[in-house]
Amino acid sequence: MSGELTSRPKGSTRHPWDWYVEEKWVTHRLIDMLDLESGITYLDPFCGQLHIPEALAERGFSAFGTDLFDRRIDHRQFLGRHDFLGDQLHLLEASDRLSIVMNPPFSFQDGRLVRGLAEKCIRRAMTIATHKVCALLPVKWLSSEGRYRLFSHLTPASIWILSERPSMPPGDVIAQLGDDAFENGKIDYMWIVWDMQRAPMLDAGGRPFAPTYWIPPRKKELVAKRLAA
Repeated sequence: MSGELTSRPKGSTRHPWDWYVEEKWVTHRLIDMLDLESGITYLDPFCGQLHIPEALAERGFSAFGTDLFDRRIDHRQFLGRHDFLGDQLHLLEASDRLSIVMNPPFSFQDGRLVRGLAEKCIRRAMTIATHKVCALLPVKWLSSEGRYRLFSHLTPASIWILSERPSMPPGDVIAQLGDDAFENGKIDYMWIVWDMQRAPMLDAGGRPFAPTYWIPPRKKELVAKRLAA
């Protein structure tokens, strides 16, 4: 649901379809920390430029992407245009061994505010995935009265906070920004992971909880090597 080049709402700097692009290292770091299953298929239903499927494939996983718009760079992993929140399932979504890894749109669609949009995407993913649902979201997303039921009744298996702030520029400005597109991240992000194979965890008092981890930043020499490339 990310990315047609439509004009921004007047006076707004926000992309009208909430198309914000993460670098592949953001997914690589999740793979480094989380024990993802092999032998299943991974889907990103908001794939944009396919960064998440490509990062998963680089680590040996079978990964594909769909999107409301065709913004692909590489044809091999893009399975076509598809409305993830629509009435019809994509053929891949009917798989009996499927995890969903995504950077969902947060609040805007076609220039209009859609309240609870990311939550709708996550709840939809939970009805489709058989194994894991991994969602990349701002850390502040955890604090919400409206999402209390999402966390108290559908407790995430784990929360993984990125210690290194990623930069996520709007997809339609990356080309004009060039080398500066992915610099100076200003927002704290995390991966929230739901394990559909497990029941919610409860503490000794019967209260739901999710363990929280911090993903260490990349080694400085690796970052410098990327910037020099």
